[in-house]
Amino acid sequence: GLAPEDAQVLSFDFSIMNSFDYYTGLVFKAYAGGLPDPVGSGGRYDSIFTGAFGDGIEVPAAGFAFSLERLEAARTSVEDAASDGDHAAGRGAEGPLRIAVPKGSLKADTLDVLEAAGLDVSELRDPGRHLIVRGSDTRAGEGAVGDIEFVIVRPSDAPAFVGCGGADCGICGWDSLIEADLNLLQLVDLGYGLCTFIEAEPAWRAGQAERNYARRGSLRVATKYPRIASAWYAERGVNADIVSLHGNIELGPIVGMTDRIVDITATGATLRDNDLVITGRIMDCTARFFVNPGAARLDPRVRNLADRLAAAVKDKHFEPVAGSAQ
Repeated sequence: GLAPEDAQVLSFDFSIMNSFDYYTGLVFKAYAGGLPDPVGSGGRYDSIFTGAFGDGIEVPAAGFAFSLERLEAARTSVEDAASDGDHAAGRGAEGPLRIAVPKGSLKADTLDVLEAAGLDVSELRDPGRHLIVRGSDTRAGEGAVGDIEFVIVRPSDAPAFVGCGGADCGICGWDSLIEADLNLLQLVDLGYGLCTFIEAEPAWRAGQAERNYARRGSLRVATKYPRIASAWYAERGVNADIVSLHGNIELGPIVGMTDRIVDITATGATLRDNDLVITGRIMDCTARFFVNPGAARLDPRVRNLADRLAAAVKDKHFEPVAGSAQ
């Protein structure tokens, strides 16, 4: 049995899954030192030796691995020393809760929902040239999160800051999370910042994409969102050559470089101005509150904040989009 003081630092999370299909039972991950990544993992794989020692002989098995580098980083984090630089520095629950918040079009609604959840965002409304500003929780007692640091980032950079341990949690669009492809946990669909991912082509080139596909066996597509586009075409069984661009992707099919584009639209004004017509609807996208796995399992403040944000979204009627892909 475990000593009472040891039992207090253990948690059971039935959402953990392992990518290796040879596991047959319990799997585990061990988090420590405020690190975003697990310091160790393993589990049961009772069928691994099936047939190795003769028919009918069952050999129970279990295995695990620990990263020496992450264990060292966890140790130095606990001792308030610098990590070795190979992994994100650990951030325990002793310091301010650090939240990556987006600038740009998501900023206004993000401030509103954070304020509705009880956080003081006064310094965040006019930060000047500061990249990190202080905040605080206006509530006390159960569910309070205490002191806060807001890290002001581009929405597309928020997943990297959270995933690599530079922040404990953050807010950005769902598209940024998909494109980042990092080990992160979405906790709340905040409902605002609605945009729609679409496929489009010039109206005057109707039918050309199909002819090109029949001739060359692939569809050429310009986009700023290669992961989203690639996954959508793969699901439909379409062979697509993705051309990644960073701006003015509408030019791709207009100048004949690509057949179509995959982009986001809110009002459709840009499509109309460039005589583009929608040929496919991919998904709706809204802002999400997300955390790194270490903080989610070691720091109760991020879970408390998630509950409060979910309540604020409901009260402010930022309802998640009906039919959104999850």
